Amino acid sequence: MLKRLIKQFAVSGALISLSVAVVSLTGSGLIAGDNTIGFKLVASAFIAVLFGVICLVLIRLNLTLQQTIAQREESELSLVKLSSAVTNSGASIAITDTKGIIEYINDKFCELTGYEQSDTIGRSIDLIGLTQFPNGEEVPTWDMNCLKDNWKGDLLSHKKDGSHFWCTTTISAVYDKNNEISNYIVSGIDITELKEASSAMKQLALFDVLTGLANRRLFIDRMGQSIAASQRRQNIAALLFLDLDQFKRINDTLGHDAGDELLLIVAERLKSCVRAQDTVARLGGDEFTILLNDINDIQSISHIANQILKELKEPIMLGKHEVIISTSIGITLTPNDSQEVDSLMKNADLALYQAKERGRDCYYFFTEELNTKALKLLHIEQELRHALQMDEFSLVYQPQVCLKTGSISSIEALIRWNHPERGLVAPDEFISIAEETGLIVQIGEWVLKNACMQTQMLQQLTGQSIKVAVNLSSRQFSDPNLEQVIADVIEETDLNPKYLEIEVTESMLMNNIDKVIEQLNRIKSTGSTITIDDFGSGYSSLSYLKRLPVDILKVDREFVRDIPEDLNDMEITSAIIAIAHKLNLKVIAEGVENIDQRDFLVINKCDYAQGYYFSKPLTFEDLYRFFTAEQLKSA
Repeated sequence: MLKRLIKQFAVSGALISLSVAVVSLTGSGLIAGDNTIGFKLVASAFIAVLFGVICLVLIRLNLTLQQTIAQREESELSLVKLSSAVTNSGASIAITDTKGIIEYINDKFCELTGYEQSDTIGRSIDLIGLTQFPNGEEVPTWDMNCLKDNWKGDLLSHKKDGSHFWCTTTISAVYDKNNEISNYIVSGIDITELKEASSAMKQLALFDVLTGLANRRLFIDRMGQSIAASQRRQNIAALLFLDLDQFKRINDTLGHDAGDELLLIVAERLKSCVRAQDTVARLGGDEFTILLNDINDIQSISHIANQILKELKEPIMLGKHEVIISTSIGITLTPNDSQEVDSLMKNADLALYQAKERGRDCYYFFTEELNTKALKLLHIEQELRHALQMDEFSLVYQPQVCLKTGSISSIEALIRWNHPERGLVAPDEFISIAEETGLIVQIGEWVLKNACMQTQMLQQLTGQSIKVAVNLSSRQFSDPNLEQVIADVIEETDLNPKYLEIEVTESMLMNNIDKVIEQLNRIKSTGSTITIDDFGSGYSSLSYLKRLPVDILKVDREFVRDIPEDLNDMEITSAIIAIAHKLNLKVIAEGVENIDQRDFLVINKCDYAQGYYFSKPLTFEDLYRFFTAEQLKSA
């Protein structure tokens, strides 16, 4: 209506002004002689012209008003079209002005955020942003800086009820016909489940499932960062290797659930001993590692190590059982010892073994001496592999004499290494290394096979029913296929199994007694007999002895060596013989070196004995000659 009135008024005024101007000018020319009348006519003409100008201005204003109204209608139409286009979109949509004020939201936005139209229209879009980060962790969240054309990203936002959700967000600008931004379209899709799944996968990839500590992969990555940081800051970082000294015994005795609970408690105690910038990791089993960053003096490392030793020895309740554990710790430093991750891991492992050798429940710093020792052990390992391939091993046999008759009842097979450069190498120099590397399994099978084969041959040559005793390593004893290995060797060598004695050390019987009994029964099922070697060197087998399916006890040489000077050794040895006989077991005493020791054993009714008093270990050829000489004497 206003537009129409302005338009009519402006056109009419312009026509009237033009007519008045013409009449006025004409009149002024016709009546030029009358000054008063002429002046009035000129004035009237001027007013008419002025009125016409005003009318023209009004016409211009009318055109501007029409353009403004048209633009507003166009903008409203554009917003309506945008709203109509996104109403049924599968994404959450919000349309804002250039300052981020919400002008429109679709139903999906309401469904996702919990906000209604009345809650949002006229408010800033940052109402869905976080005011506080969850758990103190900084994460990408909504910010007004995101409000620009072609912005994309994953944002953690919050709903009306305060709960959080992840949203992959795209922001697009809407331009008017003057190529200026008039609105922003904020589009989002809920990806919370995807983020949670990704986080779970990351947790599995980088963290230990049981304890939640860093795993090997994450720990090695952080070690690399720590090495670089120590170089920049001119300080040191420390790597600690730990394992629990009594874990296997507790795990086997109380079960794996108790073992898992123990590991969880240990993990928490370790975390309590270090700082926020340090890393505690579990590599597997009962092996833990700790990375100490930004260290300025070694004393602080020793303090933390002592704190760990103290903390772990505090009693732990596992169900109804109270257990006390300890740990051994190996420590290496960067850049002092190395600046390579692999080298530092190796160094810490070497230091850990040194701590164990020193009696456990202690820590030990890596030294170059340890590295030299490790290289030597590696060299020996390589030589042992070569020895297996080149058949450099041989057997010697020490006779075991029946103390009643004085005749040889059996022989113990002992391995020797015929080194091409160092000559004959005693077992003490390589058996422990073979145990650590796992080569003892192959070596043990070689000993078993050759001992049975040569004993069967000796029986044929001498006509005597000689038994052979073969020692098992702890790795062999724990092999579930041991029964089959023994059976295969007996069949291959054609030795009657009653002439084979399998010797196991007392330390092998200390763990899970039920599993030990099962394994011993499997060995006996082959027809061979079982001897407990080094009896008396342990501390718990005596209570289980009546349950163990064994045939012979071998008294440890430590109790025989000082007879008859040491009265305690005499009492212990006589007690072992008496207990064994009460349980219907035979007894062998090893390490007999003089007649007094032999006489003491005879008086206490020991069944068999072996040692240098009777014979040193003999090669197969010497053993054959020994038997031949004995036969000649008896003849």
